[in-house]
Amino acid sequence: MNLINKIAGLSGGLIIIAALSACQSTPPAGQESIANLCQPQRAPGSASCQWSETMQQQLNKRFQDAGRYAGQQCLVRLEWQRSGRYAVTQTQGDEALCLRAWQLIGQAKTLPPPPDRTQPAWFGFAPHQAGTG
Repeated sequence: MNLINKIAGLSGGLIIIAALSACQSTPPAGQESIANLCQPQRAPGSASCQWSETMQQQLNKRFQDAGRYAGQQCLVRLEWQRSGRYAVTQTQGDEALCLRAWQLIGQAKTLPPPPDRTQPAWFGFAPHQAGTG
């Protein structure tokens, strides 16, 4: 089963759009702004898609044990804090990977802010092993 089907099944209505270097998702309809949502089919070069790709790359650099989580996905809801770091406010997906994603995000001190710092951002995280693209 591919990333889209797995996350869509887990998320009860969330739609995940995957790219090789980053995963994006939609927030629950009507609940949040889509200001920080990458929609590659509509605007592949958008600030949100660039942010999502940068997040994926930076987190994967710190993710030395990615092989242990092969095939897993996690949807992470982030809020930018005045401290210049993220607060993880919700996760959904494979529990082990979600805990690891939470840890990686919490430890990172130089992650880029979302395009709209006043809005939450949904970020789809899936591990990339070295040499897998």
